[in-house]
Parts: sequence; structure tokens; C-alpha cells
Amino acid sequence: MTISPPRFECLWREGFEPAPTEPPRLPTRARCVIIGAGYTGLNTALELARSASGEGIVVIDSLRIGDGASGRNGGQVIPGLKLDPDQLLARLGVEAGAALIEAVGSAADYTFALINRLGIDCQARQSGWLQAAHTEGTLRVLGQRARQWQHQGADVRMLDRQQTQALLGTSIYHGALLDTRAGQLQPFQYALGLAAAARVAGVTLAERTAALSLRADAGGWLLSTSRGDIHAEQVVIATNAYSPALLPGLPQTYVTLWSLQAATAPLPDSLAPQVLPGDIAVSDTFRVLRYFRRSHDGRFLLGTRGAFRDELGAGDARRVREEMLSLYPQLASVQLSHCWCGRVAVPASTIPFLSQPAPGITVALGYYGRGVAMATRMGAFVADLVNGLPAAQSAYPVLPWKPYPAAPLHRTAARVTANVMRLRDLLERRLRAGAPS
Repeated sequence: MTISPPRFECLWREGFEPAPTEPPRLPTRARCVIIGAGYTGLNTALELARSASGEGIVVIDSLRIGDGASGRNGGQVIPGLKLDPDQLLARLGVEAGAALIEAVGSAADYTFALINRLGIDCQARQSGWLQAAHTEGTLRVLGQRARQWQHQGADVRMLDRQQTQALLGTSIYHGALLDTRAGQLQPFQYALGLAAAARVAGVTLAERTAALSLRADAGGWLLSTSRGDIHAEQVVIATNAYSPALLPGLPQTYVTLWSLQAATAPLPDSLAPQVLPGDIAVSDTFRVLRYFRRSHDGRFLLGTRGAFRDELGAGDARRVREEMLSLYPQLASVQLSHCWCGRVAVPASTIPFLSQPAPGITVALGYYGRGVAMATRMGAFVADLVNGLPAAQSAYPVLPWKPYPAAPLHRTAARVTANVMRLRDLLERRLRAGAPS
């Protein structure tokens, strides 16, 4: 695989860059202002518009649509959370845990149904997701996970080594969990489609409009933006790992990690049957996991944990290239075309963070690898709260406002931990490569 050099730009934007437009005039008053035009913010606006109308609903973003995680993620639509059903039941109790399991377990179905209802052209297909086990121990963990979801009625099952190899075209995994509820899409097109639907519904959507400060005001909140002030009855903050310090402690409610991705040129016909022949979305169980799939135009894409920065260089591209070749050595002759990264929010709550730190303020962020489906689904939960649903009745738990104590230390620890995990993975792979067959 050559890198001469790749474009350090997000693949998903190529060919889909919308024409520049002037931001609409901001109203001075609004029923609800949503800060953050990603999946959560846009679907919150759509759900609010469905329950009433788009009038009085304003979405602002300091960037353009899709500049954050919603336009640069891996496009894997995965239901559930990082915690398994039994863990959610133990944490929340039987009744609340069961409600949450149903809500998050249906997140991918919800997302694909939304895409169909709105007619969004984003290469969406509910073709499943494979979680591949790199050791016998992780295979047993996946078996327990599959049994828990099966107990909840989900179409999740285990594959043996041969079945996994047939779908992936590589023999390094011991088996896999197959979740047929999941799928894939073009994430930037999906974000653009949600934004277009919101505009049609009457929502005011203003890009390049930064939220500068927020303070309580008579009958609600006064939001100062880079383009003027808005008096809002309610405010939703859905800025994920790109959150400004609008509330005390807001940037400390999560730790920021970076996800690094790259794509090859479209694979030649001779390689297509060898590289991911099952054409399915995949994540693995390494400590620093890899996630990979094929794009609509036949490229191979792989993502992994990135360096703790937004800027990329040749070393980043080399690292993703090495990860690709560890799976598929036959890619050595294929050009690496694009390399990009984005921020990931790991919440202090260990599950996506939904909170109401003050009356009329709702915060939702922290999807940690489940962002396409869960960020979309979260928009409906947020809209319920904005529409007056008591927090105690929410299917998704409304958590106490809880910033990380000593957040800078957590960020330092995350860097050290990521490097240690990467080293352990590397040593483990080398030991396995040198072991007799």
C-alpha cells in the first residue's frame, strides 16, 4: 500500500459538499434553541417539529453541518451501549433497566426507519455488524453478550472461526458476534439529509453561528451568539466532544479521545473477493479496537484510536496503513487515498449523558462509539423532555449533573492508558505471529 500522500481530508465530504449559503436571520425569541447541529441536535429539532411545528425552533452550530463527529464517523449503525443488558439491569433496576434496554436495543431500527420516512439518500443498509474476537477469552465474553441480547429477544448470534473467516477474509479472529439489527450508511450524507428535513419542517438552522454565553433570563434563557442574542424558553446543548464552556463544568462532563480513520482507493476487482467478502461492518475486541468496512464505491476503510490532537501527519497515515496490512496483507499494492480524524466524547457517566442541570436546560452527549444510532435516538428522548415529559418518566435515564473531578488528570490518564493498551496489543500480535501453527 502506498501513501503518496493521502489527502488529510474526510472521505465522506468528497462530492457532497453543499454550496455555501448565507446563514438565515436569527430570531430574537425562540421556543427552543438547540446548540449543535449533529445527529442529536437535528433529530431533536425534527421531533419537536413533528409534535407541533418547526416555528420557534432554532438550531445553531459554530461549524458547518457535518464538520463534527456526525459527518466524520465510521458510518456504522450499531444498537445498544457499551454496557451489556445485565449490567444495565444491575445499575438501574429491573423496571428502568428494561425500559433502557428496549430503547437502546431499538436504536438502529429507529435510525433506519427515520431514514426511510424522510427519504434520505445516504447509502443506508441494515446489513448487520460483526464484533470479532481476537482471543478465546474475548470470544467467551462475546458469547455472554449474545446470550444476554437473545434473552431480550434480539437477533444476535455467535459465529465460529470458519464462519467469521468466510465473512471477513482473514483468519486472525477466533469467532464473532453477529448483530443483524445493525448496518451502515454514509454519515455526512445522513447529516445533510437530517438538516434538509429540519429546514423543510420550518426549523431555523444557522451554521457558522457560535454560542458565546448563556444566562438565566425572565421566562427562560438569554443565549448570546456570534450573530446576536436569542431569548429562549428552553435550550438544548448537543455539542458532544466539541462542547464550549457554556455551563460550569460542561467540558468536564467527558474526556475527549480521538478516532483516526483512513480509506483506500476503490479496490480492484481481483481483491474485492478477498477483502471483507461479506461486505459487513466490523469492530474487533483488541484493547485499542479497529473498526472497518467497505464503502459504497468499494474502498476499504479502517478506524482506530488516534493521537490526542486534531492535526494529522504522515505518521498517522502510516499507522492506519499498518493496521490495514495486519488484517489484509494483499492491500500492500493499493493506494491509501484519505486520512482523517475526529473527536470522541467518553462521558463520566459511562453511558451517554442526558442531564438537566437547570430548569429549561437539557444536555445530551457522550456516545463513545455508538454515535450514529444512539445520537439519533437521543434526539427523541431530548424532545420528550423539552415537550414537558417529567424526567422520572423518561425511557432514557436523566442523570445528575456530574463533571469529572480533576478532569485534566483524567485526560492525562487517558493518554497514558491508550499508549499502554496499544503496546500490549502490539506485543500480543507479535507473540501470536511467532507462535507455531
